[in-house]
Amino acid sequence: MQSARAYANNEVAFIAWNLTELIEGCLGFEITRIYVGSEEPPRVLASWVPFRGQANPHWKPQTTSVWPVQKLCWRDLTLRRRRDSTGLRPSDVEVKYRIRPLGRARDGREAIPPGRDAPNYDGEPIALAALDEGVETNVVRVTSSYGTDLRVAFTNGILSAQWLKHALEEGGEGLTPKVVRTHIANVGDPLRKYLAGDVLDFMTGALATGDDVTNKLALYELGDTELADAIKAKRRQISVILSNSSKGRDGEDWDQGNARFRNDLHEHRIEVQDRMFNNGHIGHNKFVISVKDDRPFAVLTGSTNWTPTGLCGQSNNVIEIRHPDIATAYADYWERLRQDTAGFKRPVPLSASTANKQGAELREHNARTACDVKLADGKTRVRVWFSPNTRATTKKAALPPDLADVYSRMRKANEAIFFAVFMPSRSGKLSIIEEAIDVGTKDSSVLVYGAVSDPTAMPNYVAPQKVDDGDEDDGEEDPSTKRRKIAPPALYDTGNVHVIRAAALGHDDVVGSFEAELLKLGNAIIHDKIVVIDPLSEGCTVIVGSHNLGYKASYENDENLLVIEGNPRLAQAYAVHILDLYDHYRFRAAQAEMHRHGRSHWEGTLEIDDGWLRSYVKQDVKRESPTTSLVSYFAPLANR
Repeated sequence: MQSARAYANNEVAFIAWNLTELIEGCLGFEITRIYVGSEEPPRVLASWVPFRGQANPHWKPQTTSVWPVQKLCWRDLTLRRRRDSTGLRPSDVEVKYRIRPLGRARDGREAIPPGRDAPNYDGEPIALAALDEGVETNVVRVTSSYGTDLRVAFTNGILSAQWLKHALEEGGEGLTPKVVRTHIANVGDPLRKYLAGDVLDFMTGALATGDDVTNKLALYELGDTELADAIKAKRRQISVILSNSSKGRDGEDWDQGNARFRNDLHEHRIEVQDRMFNNGHIGHNKFVISVKDDRPFAVLTGSTNWTPTGLCGQSNNVIEIRHPDIATAYADYWERLRQDTAGFKRPVPLSASTANKQGAELREHNARTACDVKLADGKTRVRVWFSPNTRATTKKAALPPDLADVYSRMRKANEAIFFAVFMPSRSGKLSIIEEAIDVGTKDSSVLVYGAVSDPTAMPNYVAPQKVDDGDEDDGEEDPSTKRRKIAPPALYDTGNVHVIRAAALGHDDVVGSFEAELLKLGNAIIHDKIVVIDPLSEGCTVIVGSHNLGYKASYENDENLLVIEGNPRLAQAYAVHILDLYDHYRFRAAQAEMHRHGRSHWEGTLEIDDGWLRSYVKQDVKRESPTTSLVSYFAPLANR
């Protein structure tokens, strides 16, 4: 091994290492987390997938000394959140990683002692030994802070995970949507805290300020008891613009998700503006402004809706920026929203449909950049956009101004574009999905990796074609014809462009010791709205906010969008979050794709010879461009 690099945010680390040649007899890599400047002992990372001929029926962890990593990159998922308890490991610490190749303990090589609980799996153990001393990565800081005035946090809301099923079963419960919904709605529940990560603390912390600080909120959804109580606790220093939530699946009434909490705020005499569209337009913001002495000084925004599902049942993020100019831009926008709402027709009842849409004055203001400033470090530049920002009130083919800014930056990418989105548009048309693919197609040296939530957002999605061949598949059944629809694609791989959709293991495609998983609790799985451009470069860019990153959001929705340049640590933190999603769902999407085409599945076990590495060396080491694979980009063999 010649190169090993680590990158981290406040939840997860991504580690990549590269080879100059095949390591004969290598059965995988042992990864050890080493705390720098701390009394915390080194910890060999956990692993759950056994060798061929073994089984892990109770999904008990071993270490990578027992079940090594048969890849050239890995995610440290237990960097903060343990799998054996709800306790937290410390943040604001520095760590590095040692990666050692392991092979069979023979030819005089001393076997690595198994852990104290090993073996607690089925099958004969394989004694392993280090093939060399390995290499260490750079030191990374596990933190939410990316400057004195900039903080970021991410949820742990990936539900299609093996640990969740086993954790619930240990408590005598089954893995069902109802059971999970009960846990995540229960204030103080350990599972709720685990899945919400630091995001919940960010959101309550934005409101838990002194009596001399007031808050202004613009929210799309409010359905969480703890967050609603935090609003009510500050009722004399808070004002809320609350839009309508969507229709319920079982009726024609709008705002079913918000209605009870909206009424509760009114009953507690909170200052609430009911911004009711009750149509295809939505007030999609999720931000909090903090004001002291009539001067806005901070804003909290991102993709996280104020609901249990937003906190715990989806991948989401929040970003807090403490800068008076940025906070003032948001406060001015909030006031324009309030004034725009005065022109709305109030529905009677509030759940009734309307023709309300944003007015021309609001749109005209939003068509210009709201703010463009440097933060305290003198390097990080933040540009703010608000929506809607077009004259037309419904989506057209003309590129809106905020996305014109985003696209211009994507087209200047030198090395890589990463993205994670919910559902910007059907087949990714007129959205950053289409633009990222276009950039990667025109320039094969630009690596493009993306993760989408909704199957219909996949670039190779087409409307389902019914088949009647008698074969079973994982599509939907049409009860009127008793025929099945072809399942939507789960992967899009074309050269240097790779896009996956969120997926879970079903009963038909479980392998090895894996079991069926829960995919989602509502519509969204990946709910982030993120683009990261050239994260290893000083000229990197992060695009984030509530904006769904498609034309509809710019034309029809209340949205906010941040374009942040020149902060590599921040860009790498967001890139790690995207890679966490991509890597988690890639395996599941591949299983779904193989099932879709009737192909054989991966066995769900580690190989017992070095054949796995030979394919990696052929694929990753002999490329000419350092941006044609994740490994060669994040752990380049030559100095950058």
